[in-house]
Amino acid sequence: MTGTPVLELRGIAKEYAGNRVVKGVDLQVLPGEIHALVGENGAGKSTLMNILFGMPVIHSTGGYSGQIRLDGRDVRFAGPSEAMSAGIGMVHQEFMLIGGFSVAENIKLNREPLRPNLFSRLVPKLATLDRRRIDTDARAALDQVGLDLDTMTRVQGLPVGHMQFVEIARELDKENLRLLVFDEPTAVLTESEADRLLQVMQDLSARGIAILFITHRLHEVMAVARRITVLRDGEVVARMNREEATLEKIAEAMVG
Repeated sequence: MTGTPVLELRGIAKEYAGNRVVKGVDLQVLPGEIHALVGENGAGKSTLMNILFGMPVIHSTGGYSGQIRLDGRDVRFAGPSEAMSAGIGMVHQEFMLIGGFSVAENIKLNREPLRPNLFSRLVPKLATLDRRRIDTDARAALDQVGLDLDTMTRVQGLPVGHMQFVEIARELDKENLRLLVFDEPTAVLTESEADRLLQVMQDLSARGIAILFITHRLHEVMAVARRITVLRDGEVVARMNREEATLEKIAEAMVG
């Protein structure tokens, strides 16, 4: 895998009340690469993602130093919506779904296709939701993750594993997706569901989508990651290619 990195972090640093929690982190994720970011709790992974997505907690505490590049261009996002518009998606550890909405409505939330009607010719905001296209798009996204589920089913009450795949389907429905961040995605899944998710990640990689895989499950890292970056106490302490990595090497780098 070569070419301009989809994502490049250069010298990223962050302080909270004089305490440096991220210390000069450099990271590259190439097109179609599954890149694992590992570290114990408190290593700085969450803060790094908050910086990437321009979360309010970063801006309200003095910002950060360093450079973020997306497809070779300098970026500094004012908030998560800007990051998403730029083609960065995230599958969260905590579900970001609305229980009272259907599967299709969750997948298309804030990106609902509209069709014109008599009133919308005068007031565009009165356009009608295109329910047929919402269903069609949602079905196509679910097919990509191998989930055979009625798109009109309400999310509330679905098995946890199904909710996770609906979250992934929502990100895949975004037309300009370039980079997808998985934050501990298999933590709530059964073994068979976790295996299927890893296969989905590999399928996305084959399509050229870059993946940043944040996890504690090192055997999953060994199964799918092309490169591995280890954080400890806010700084990069190891970088490994899959060919040279072992479970023991990764674990040793994590704990010091």
